Amino acid sequence: MKTVFVVKVDLQNKIEQIFGVSEKKLIDFIVENGTVTSFKKDDVVIEAGTSIRFVPLILSGSLRIMLVNPAGAEYFLYHLYSGETCAVSLACCLSHSMSEVKAIAEEKTEILMISLEHIETLESFKQWKKFVAQNQTGRFSELLETIELIAFSKLDNQLWSYLLKRAQAQGTSSLSLTHQEIANEHHSPREVISRLLHQLQYQGKITLARNQVTINSQHFIV
Repeated sequence: MKTVFVVKVDLQNKIEQIFGVSEKKLIDFIVENGTVTSFKKDDVVIEAGTSIRFVPLILSGSLRIMLVNPAGAEYFLYHLYSGETCAVSLACCLSHSMSEVKAIAEEKTEILMISLEHIETLESFKQWKKFVAQNQTGRFSELLETIELIAFSKLDNQLWSYLLKRAQAQGTSSLSLTHQEIANEHHSPREVISRLLHQLQYQGKITLARNQVTINSQHFIV
């Protein structure tokens, strides 16, 4: 993690283009009070069980959002991309509660961080409220999709959906993953995941190598 210096005019243009914000006072406020921070692949941006002191606005890259239960088990929820923010983080900031999710950089990611102390002022801007509402709606739809997948789909379908989403978030068909890492995020024995991965390979959907899963070209769409 490192702080990135961005020329004020460049940051103003990025905010307008990436987040669809045109209200000058809002843009100026975000520029004056935000900090651009860069994260490497697999960096933890938000840790579960900690107090969130900022709202993340994603300038580039993507985040993988995981729900963490009291026992420490992690469940994949959804991805966040450029132009989006984490609705859960915002809710935790407003309620001064501990985070129940973990956010991990899926690739090199730049985030514009807005400190908790400025949230109340942001809430006074109509375009900010609209932006937050749109993000909350999008995340709710993705959560319903995840719940439906877990509740009504077989594990092989869940695994295939998971691999596609990870590949899309990283912008590459080749994923550096061990069978154990995948098993941990699905709360399944490694042997079961390995069997299902080999089944997907037999179906021509993926190619397996040591610590790597590659989505075959006919199935990979960025």
